[in-house]
Amino acid sequence: MDEHRGVAHARKSLTRLPVIDLAPFGDGGSAGERRAVAKALREACIDIGFFYLAGHGIAPAEFDAVIAAGHRFFELLLAEKTKLHSNNSTARLGYRPFGGPNPGGSGDKSPDRKERFHMAREVLPGEPQEGRRDAGLSQWPDERVLPGFAALMRAHIARRCDVARRLARAFALSLDLAEDAFDQIYRYPGGSVVLNYYPRIARDSLRDGEWSFSPHADYNAFTLLYQDALGGLQVMNAAGDWIDVPFLPGTMVVNIGDLFQRWTNDLYTSTLHRVLNQGDAARISVPHFASPNGAAMIECLPGCAGPGNPPRYPPIRAEDCVAASLAEAYRTGLPALGAKTQARLGANPGGA
Repeated sequence: MDEHRGVAHARKSLTRLPVIDLAPFGDGGSAGERRAVAKALREACIDIGFFYLAGHGIAPAEFDAVIAAGHRFFELLLAEKTKLHSNNSTARLGYRPFGGPNPGGSGDKSPDRKERFHMAREVLPGEPQEGRRDAGLSQWPDERVLPGFAALMRAHIARRCDVARRLARAFALSLDLAEDAFDQIYRYPGGSVVLNYYPRIARDSLRDGEWSFSPHADYNAFTLLYQDALGGLQVMNAAGDWIDVPFLPGTMVVNIGDLFQRWTNDLYTSTLHRVLNQGDAARISVPHFASPNGAAMIECLPGCAGPGNPPRYPPIRAEDCVAASLAEAYRTGLPALGAKTQARLGANPGGA
């Protein structure tokens, strides 16, 4: 089959995630080194849509500080956290309690056992209004309540965006595009950074279908996740088996989202994943849902279609691509499941 035309081919059933080093996409990386990274990235994105990212340039001490700040936030009294409830935000940024922003909206399904705090990057110099979405609209705790929290998170989000821009270059090269093909639409990126808080769970207290974060696929282009050492993340491989994604020091975990799967005409894989905190303490993870600028048009990328494999999706603006799923998740407090995600769960009914 002609892989370079996005024609489906056999995916390998990985039992562990590959590690990909982004360092060549920083200063001093040679063209050959970057091509080697792009090749490895392409294989991972086709086979499972998940990989560990090394060489990203964010110091372990910074991640430690972000995790510690997250614990300080979630340990605040509920009344203090509720002042920042996402229902108070037109951008739906801020605190989301157990049960989500609409407790009871999940119907007969057990709500996920998590709390969340959603943040967005700051507005950048010269940034146009079109496609800006959530930038500059974060709600922050009072400085007297959590000194230094907002400054730490603003700086960290900016560094996450820098990593996303470099990774977007690697993605472009992996798709046989010019390395700078995504530069403009990631100059003012969309997306958000989230603190996920998973309290300790006694396994024998869980009801059927109850998770820290129930099985889902992400809606955005790609996600850069930092998780603490407690673990609990699992990913479904091509055989339909759940594999563990343990903490690997010095790395983030990256996964493809629904938007990128659509963009690549289903060549790259938006993979089901789930979380169950089985540690003896509360767990925190910090995903960055990295999307192109909201005004970017998402349509089949060059090289991802060909004879016998026409484009499968109509063009759509990036912000509209994720909006319906976000609205559903906001309404129910559970991750929205698209048709493809439901089909994959149907093939593995034990997954939910």
